[in-house]
Amino acid sequence: MIHRRIILIAGAALLLAPSAASAADDAPAAVIRAIYKRASAGKGESGGQFVWLKARDRSRRLSKSLVALWAAADAKVPAGDQGPIGFDPITNSQDPLVQSFDIAVERQDIARATVAAIFAARKGNVRAQPHVTVRYDLVREGGRWMIDDIRGDISGQAWSVREMLTRYRG
Repeated sequence: MIHRRIILIAGAALLLAPSAASAADDAPAAVIRAIYKRASAGKGESGGQFVWLKARDRSRRLSKSLVALWAAADAKVPAGDQGPIGFDPITNSQDPLVQSFDIAVERQDIARATVAAIFAARKGNVRAQPHVTVRYDLVREGGRWMIDDIRGDISGQAWSVREMLTRYRG
């Protein structure tokens, strides 16, 4: 009787192990998927400002070094001026409208990952851009995946949030 229980428990553990491993492998994608799920909710016009607009919210999703870099750039902003990032990097736009999205892990190891968010951006009934891709570099901090950079391009010009914050002079 005890022998059967041990076999059943061992068999159950083997069945659960692959799903636990795949859940851990999907963690960087899950972080980004949650952002776009929220950004595309309703009519899809909310964008991703909830990730970065308020300094107190940044530490929920951004790496410690990116939070510190953003705070240093914010400290240089003249009173009444716009902050160092003048657009929504989550949607790579001024006027976000995300209707659908897909998430793909492009690279991942134990400490770093790059995840691409590919989405359709629409303005009314006309598609503004057929496919927009924004890439996220993530790092593991405190057992969690945190965004360390957000990258994309506008009209063929590459941009990086980390680089913009580093170069910001106020």
